[in-house]
Amino acid sequence: MTRVREGSLVATAAFVAVGLTFVASAALAADLSAEDALYVSQVSVATEGDLAPEAEIVRDGQPISIAEAIALSIRNNLDIEVARFEPLIAEADRQGAWGSYDPTINADMRYDVRANPRANNFPGQPPQNRDRVKGGGVGIDQLIPYIGASIGFRYDAAATRTRSGIPSYKDDQIDSSLFFTARIPLARGLIWNTAWTEVKTSAIASAGARYDFTATLMNTVQQTVDAYWSLVAARDQVRVSQKSLETARALLDQTKTQYEVGVVSRVEVVEAEAGVADREFGVITTANDYRNAQDALIDAVLGPELGALTDLQFAPTENPDERGTTSVDVGESVETAFAKRPELMRVKSDIERSEVSLRFAKNQRLPQFDVDMRYGYTGLGGDPNTNPAFPTREDPTDPTSPIVLPPQIDFDSVDNEWFRRDGADSYRVQGTFSIPFPNTTARKRVVRNELDLRRAKTLKSRQEQSIVLEVRRAARTLLASLQGIEAAERRRLAAEEQLRAERIRLEHGESTPFEVLQRESDLVEAESQKINALRSYRLAEVGLERATGTILDDHAVVLDSASEPQQ
Repeated sequence: MTRVREGSLVATAAFVAVGLTFVASAALAADLSAEDALYVSQVSVATEGDLAPEAEIVRDGQPISIAEAIALSIRNNLDIEVARFEPLIAEADRQGAWGSYDPTINADMRYDVRANPRANNFPGQPPQNRDRVKGGGVGIDQLIPYIGASIGFRYDAAATRTRSGIPSYKDDQIDSSLFFTARIPLARGLIWNTAWTEVKTSAIASAGARYDFTATLMNTVQQTVDAYWSLVAARDQVRVSQKSLETARALLDQTKTQYEVGVVSRVEVVEAEAGVADREFGVITTANDYRNAQDALIDAVLGPELGALTDLQFAPTENPDERGTTSVDVGESVETAFAKRPELMRVKSDIERSEVSLRFAKNQRLPQFDVDMRYGYTGLGGDPNTNPAFPTREDPTDPTSPIVLPPQIDFDSVDNEWFRRDGADSYRVQGTFSIPFPNTTARKRVVRNELDLRRAKTLKSRQEQSIVLEVRRAARTLLASLQGIEAAERRRLAAEEQLRAERIRLEHGESTPFEVLQRESDLVEAESQKINALRSYRLAEVGLERATGTILDDHAVVLDSASEPQQ
């Protein structure tokens, strides 16, 4: 019984051993087949387009400097073109506000028929008097700037024909007059009247619109410079990625040769192919970024000339590695910003506008107290009636004495009566006083304008605080960018040396393509880091110029020339 069991155990063990041997053989065969399956090259065939060897992603384009880019952007940028109209509109409003002081010429003509019942009942007389008046006048009125007074001249003339029992003239009675008028406000409307307030506020608004345009111009210059250096960085990134791809392809060819002579395994060939594919992806990404950067600069400097099929390329001529600023005086920079930043000037103009509005509101609380003056002459003319109903004789007691006719005044002498020593002059002085009670609207308007002024002053403090923060941040970023460039350069040199050493080790069989690709990736990353550091420095440089408000001076932009419309 015991022998039977031992035999069974031996048979079982043998069966297991055979089975394990079969499994091990199958696994080894599977490993070999897996290695064969891994080596399916997808990159050995030459690619086309951006991935083709020596592809011209960055081709020769139109050379352009920063100064040229800024000049073109000022001329073509649509944002600036839109902003140009605001100062022009505000200036038109400012000049239009003076129209309140244009002299006003007025004239009128009239034909008037008036019939009145007679109060007496003389025999032979019509039952009513009927007058027909034909006449008109012309005048001129003028509002005086600043004080709010107004003056005027008025000339009137009329011919009156009356159907009366006792007419003074045979035909028409001619009346004329010339009067000078004046109104002077002594309380409400003195100086801070509606017209003068509009003149002041429109002038402030015109200056504010110019500050807004200056800010837009500064922003556009900064955006153009940013787009310029972004294109430079994108161009350099493309060159680095293309160089990395060619290096990876050369390494793949070398690895294939080593595999064919049996120095390396197929797995190392696959690693080299993976490195090529990774670099191809980098070329595709950087090429896309480069073309987007080209479009951004074209849009900034050419504006509407960027079309769907535009094939233009710019070739920046500036060197991003030229740097000079090593220190920034933050205190001096803040003082410069306070003097030059258009945003702060805009807030100050808002304060001035609020002060003017407050003065006007306080003036409107006062009662109306106006003085009106009128002075002039009147004249009379016509053909006197020689047969009056009640004749006058030289000797009223002698009915046989000659009839005395009223003195005849010719029409030509009507106006001559004005300035004779005994001319018919008239004058009048009148005072007008009124005030609403309790004058709620005017009082509440003062409260509102006081609050508006306080808000404007608070905004000024907030703007100053923001400027201090922007200058500090820009100065700090600039200095950090300088340090970053130096650190990135040290890393690049170290990565370059490590790659060189790793290649030597590969040639002596002490390294693998994977390790070489890792070193090469480190070098690409270090070069990209330096490119980004240079770009960051240039952006920080123009950012500091914008923060201090000197960006137009630093780039020789003349505000008056830039404000002229281009279309």
